[in-house]
Amino acid sequence: MTMAARHVWVRLHRWAGLLTALFLCVTGLTGAVLVFEEELDAWLNPSLLRVAVPADGSGPMDPFALREAVQRQLAWALVDQVPLRREPGHAVTLRLTPRPGEARHKPDAPDAASGSGKTSAGTPAPAATHAFADPYTGRVLGVRQEGRLSLARQDLLPMLYRIHCELALPGIWGKLLLGAIALVWTLDCFIGLVLTLPTRGARRAGFWRGWRPAWLIKPGAGPARLTLDLHRAFGLWLWALLLVYAWSSVMFNLRAPVYQPVMSLFLPFDTSWRQAPVLPAPIARPGLDWRAAHQAARREMARLARERGFVVDGEELLMLDRRRGLYAYLVHSDADLRRRVGNTAILIDAAGGERRGIYLPTRGEAGDTLSNWLGALHMAHVFGLPYRILAGLIGLATAALSVTGVMIWLRKRRGRAAGRVRRNSQAA
Repeated sequence: MTMAARHVWVRLHRWAGLLTALFLCVTGLTGAVLVFEEELDAWLNPSLLRVAVPADGSGPMDPFALREAVQRQLAWALVDQVPLRREPGHAVTLRLTPRPGEARHKPDAPDAASGSGKTSAGTPAPAATHAFADPYTGRVLGVRQEGRLSLARQDLLPMLYRIHCELALPGIWGKLLLGAIALVWTLDCFIGLVLTLPTRGARRAGFWRGWRPAWLIKPGAGPARLTLDLHRAFGLWLWALLLVYAWSSVMFNLRAPVYQPVMSLFLPFDTSWRQAPVLPAPIARPGLDWRAAHQAARREMARLARERGFVVDGEELLMLDRRRGLYAYLVHSDADLRRRVGNTAILIDAAGGERRGIYLPTRGEAGDTLSNWLGALHMAHVFGLPYRILAGLIGLATAALSVTGVMIWLRKRRGRAAGRVRRNSQAA
């Protein structure tokens, strides 16, 4: 690489780093916390997420009877989800949809803050997106509004998640902004790698010998050299994982306009999961009730399992998408990447039960499998606790690389300013 070309790459790396630094600090630090979201949420909100197992050994309620019990308690909302997987001592979560024409605040609803499941008569409950229920009794333990900007215990982790995913900005602006930042970050990963390669002079002793100092931190180095070494060495050692996080962030935020078109140049995808159009108006009453939809979905899932050669070992949930007139049925299978939670899924028509789409973590098209691996690595859903710890450290390292990059820029900026002052003095 000529010195002129290297100068161009340095400038690109500098401006890309300055553009993304603040955003990567925020997403890196929040991501390091969210790796342990489930445990932290349970610790902060035991009254919402943990329940007592009956001493008499009685099992949980029938899942459809549980949904009906929750629906009776939350008449101001539509309970459009049936949790089919149960864990002893854990509450179940049900997604809520506002009833058409209903006000966003209703009396006599469960108290989200206390998790008590009660409010005094006439006290409005906050608009809610999720309800938490005791699977043994059907009692609603509390409700939560996803992503509400609040430091209350029940809102803290969902708020961090919203900041991580969309900077808590309204509408789609947060996702678009973070998607653009992720795209710049992805390109900058390659620029940064190029800048670590040995110069022509350093390659005279051999490429690998010339590249070796970029991977190391010089012992006894001063602050300026130490900052540079930390920035360069950590960037190199973590380069592959940083690229995974950068490109998967593009997938999450700019899937349709950027990720899918680029990846489709190399790999095939099954897009049936996202192809169903939105109806002119949400359906009020599906043709299949919940139990009939469950039976139809099980038949279609069994047929898909025979076609694709996977084995279903547990049910996850059944939910109704009123906007598209579909039921989604999720199970856990040996095609899943996660050990506990299943993402093997099908869509069936809410009127007739015909299959309308599929979602396979593996055993499907190569593009879908690669995308699911990117998502699982990003969210630390694979390889157990060791990788979750590593993912948390990656979040901290991402923030540290941004900070050290800004420090290097500030030092060089001060050096250039001092140089101009000296030259002006000499000229005077």
